[in-house]
Amino acid sequence: MKQDMTTRQAAMWFILFQLGSAFLLLPRVLAGTAEQDAWLSVLFAIGAFFLILPLYTAIAKQLEETSISDHILELFGRIGGKFLLFGFVVGYPYLIYILVLRDLSDFLTTSVIPETPAEAILVLMMAAVIYIVRSGTAVIGRTAEILFFIVMLLFAFGYASLIPSAEMSNLMPVLEHGWKPILLAAFSMLIFPYAETVLFLFLMPSIRQAHKWKTAVIKSSLVSGCMFLLMTILTICVLSDGVVSNVMYPSYFAVRTISIGDFYERFEVLVAVLWYITIFYRLSLFLHVSVHGMAIVLGMQDPRPLLIPLSLIALVMANIIRDNTAEYTASLQVWPFYSMFFGIFFPILIWVVGIFKRAKNSKRKEN
Repeated sequence: MKQDMTTRQAAMWFILFQLGSAFLLLPRVLAGTAEQDAWLSVLFAIGAFFLILPLYTAIAKQLEETSISDHILELFGRIGGKFLLFGFVVGYPYLIYILVLRDLSDFLTTSVIPETPAEAILVLMMAAVIYIVRSGTAVIGRTAEILFFIVMLLFAFGYASLIPSAEMSNLMPVLEHGWKPILLAAFSMLIFPYAETVLFLFLMPSIRQAHKWKTAVIKSSLVSGCMFLLMTILTICVLSDGVVSNVMYPSYFAVRTISIGDFYERFEVLVAVLWYITIFYRLSLFLHVSVHGMAIVLGMQDPRPLLIPLSLIALVMANIIRDNTAEYTASLQVWPFYSMFFGIFFPILIWVVGIFKRAKNSKRKEN
């Protein structure tokens, strides 16, 4: 079966991927820096992303009919390219795959099903992720097309219910601390999740109309950006920036406050389901990129045998990668700078080397 997706399916997968961890964590990160102006940071982050989008688009044009993994080997040689690809896969998509698994277990064991062992949660999720990645991108695209509308419905239903308890005064005063906190918060959002767009390049061979890859990225970023904006505004209006910056999962906590007439309540379960679905697609993309990248490094024609070994290693690592919440909070301060290397500097390196390689090949043909 030919493994390809339509542009529509790819855009939906990208949206679900971008929501992922950011759905629960982003309001806290933004409010912790920009306070009540966090919603302005969302606007700046979206604008900044569209300034760096031409970088990813330029790399997409360089790829032509090849995958980005093969493109890296072509630019840096088989040995150098494999070392570079190995470092990228282990240091970025695979590491985030481990971190997201830990986020999943922490959230469910602390907020939803505290008496359930974390290992049971991770094994069940990993089994589903392994199965769908093994089935191929065409299957992932079709399931994303189905579940996307469920996610949108749950989001609209849950957050529309917050409107009656929202207080716009919590957004005031605007620019109380100037532009610096807003720009710093926008930088954090630019890196997480928008700089992760570099991973979408690995899906270009799987999109039926690869030349429309940019369209899928633009649509997904605009939709997810609008959802982040609405979510941030409503969360701050309901809880205030002080509460948002100190609660681990403010989006979840805000929905828990819904209570109308003593019967219209308990919406946090809907948010948990919504987040579970988006995390599933986030993990699927990370595992897909990891196994395909490692297969190129190891010279394997079929990447599927790597699915279970890499996931089992990730299961062990997820339990030991951090000890407590304080350590996790501290890592959030460092992560944007670490992720910037892979999400921005790495693409710049590929783009620049690709330009020189193309110029060199053109001169060789002329001679």
